[in-house]
Amino acid sequence: MKLHPIDTTIIVFYFILIWVLGFWKKSDTKIGDYILMGRRLTLPAFVMTLVSTWYGGILGVSEFSFSYGISNWIIFGVPYYVFGLFFAFFLAHRARLSQAETIPGLLRQNYGEASGKIGALWVFLLASPAPYLLTVAFLLQFFFGFGLILAMILGLVFSTLYILRGGLGAVVRTDMLQFLLMYLGFVTMAVIGWHTVGSFAHLKAMLPPEHLSLTGGHSFAYILVWFFIAMWTLVDPGFHQRVYATRDHRTARKGIILAVVCWFVFDLLTTWTGLLARALLPDLDNPAQAFLELSAHILPIGIQGLFLLGIFATVMSTLDSTTLVTAQTLGYDILARLKRFGSHNPVRLTQIGMGLSLGLAFVMAVFMPSVVNLWYTLGTLILPGLLLPVITSLVPILRVGKQYILWGMILGPLSAGVWYWFGKIDTWQYYWGLEPFYPGMLVGLFLWGMGLVNRKKSELSLRNH
Repeated sequence: MKLHPIDTTIIVFYFILIWVLGFWKKSDTKIGDYILMGRRLTLPAFVMTLVSTWYGGILGVSEFSFSYGISNWIIFGVPYYVFGLFFAFFLAHRARLSQAETIPGLLRQNYGEASGKIGALWVFLLASPAPYLLTVAFLLQFFFGFGLILAMILGLVFSTLYILRGGLGAVVRTDMLQFLLMYLGFVTMAVIGWHTVGSFAHLKAMLPPEHLSLTGGHSFAYILVWFFIAMWTLVDPGFHQRVYATRDHRTARKGIILAVVCWFVFDLLTTWTGLLARALLPDLDNPAQAFLELSAHILPIGIQGLFLLGIFATVMSTLDSTTLVTAQTLGYDILARLKRFGSHNPVRLTQIGMGLSLGLAFVMAVFMPSVVNLWYTLGTLILPGLLLPVITSLVPILRVGKQYILWGMILGPLSAGVWYWFGKIDTWQYYWGLEPFYPGMLVGLFLWGMGLVNRKKSELSLRNH
C-alpha cells in the first residue's frame, strides 16, 4: 500500500514519540523497580496498560470480523470478559496479596523449586513475542515494502530497545499513549464508516446473513474451544505482572473491571470495522488486510495515518510487554537461580534474557509465519501445564501435594503435545475431533483429583487420631 507523505510522516512521528517516552526515565537498578515499578502502579495507568497490551493480534481480529461478522465479538470478546471478571472477583486480591513478583515465583511459594522451574519454562514459551513481532513485521512490509526479515529486525529495534533502560516503567509510559491512539483511531473509523454506509439498514443489506449471526456459522463445539482458550487470561504473565505491580489489591480489582468495560467498547469498534470492510470491499482477497485496505478506501489523507497509528499501537504495546515478560522469566526466574549466575545483578540478567528471548521469537516467527497458528500452538500445548497450578496457588482450599502439581505440569503439556503431533501426522484430523487442549487438561485434572483425594484422606486420618 502506497501511503501519502502526510500519513507516512504521522507514522514516523509516532515511532519517534514512542522512543522519547520509552527512554524518558531510566529504571532503578533494583529488580522490583525494573519489573514491577516498585509496586506503585496507579489505577489509570493500570487500566491503560492492561487494555492496550490485550490486542496485539489485531490482524487476526481483522480477518475474523471480515470473514464471520459479529461472531468476532462472541469468540474474541465474551470469553475474555467472563474470565477477566472471574479474575477480578476471585483471584486479583489473592494474587496481589501473595507478594509474588512473577508466576514462577508464585508457583515456587506454593509448590516448590521444581514447579517454579517448570512454570518458568511454560511462561517463557506462552508469553513469546513471536506472534506480535510477526504482526509488526507484516505491517511494516505492507506499508513500506520491506522484506519480512528486515521488517522483523526494525520491529525489534523500535519496540523493545527502550525496555532495556526503563523496564516496566517504560512499557507503561508508552502504553498510556498507545491506549489513547487505539481508541482515537478506531472511533474515527467508526464515525467515517457510518457516514459512508449511511445507516445500519443499508449496511445490513450489503452483508451476508451469517455475518449478523452470533455464531457466524460456526458450531457450538468450535465456539466452546475458544472459551477454553480464553482461560489464557487466568495465567497470562503480562496480566499477572500488572496485578503484582499495583499499589494494592483494591486497585487491581477495580482496574480489571474497568478494563473489561474498555475491552467491550474496543471489541464493538473492531467488529464494526470488520463489518464495514466486508460490506464495502466484498471481493477482498486477504481478510487479514481488511482494516488496512478499508482505511485506504474511505479515509482521507491524514485521517488514514491517524487510524493506522491505532493499528500500530495495538501491536506495539503487546510486543514490548511480552518482550519484558519473557526477558524477566529467562533472566530472573531461570538464570538468576542457577549457581553460576547467583551473584549477578538480576536486572542485568533480565536484560541479557531479553536478547535471548527475542532471538528465539525471531526464529519462531521465521519458521511459523502465521499469527493464528502461533497463538493456537502455544495456547493449546502450554495452558494445560499452568491453569491448575496457578489457580490452586491462589486458592488455598484447592491446593494439593506438590508432587501431583509437578507431574501435572509435565504430563499435561506432554499429553497435549502428543495429541497435537498425531493430529499433524494425520492431516490435522485429531482423534474423535478432540482438540489437544482437552486431553492435556484431563491429565492435569486427573492428577490434581488424585492429590485432592489423598489430602482429604490425610485430613480425615488426622481427625480420627
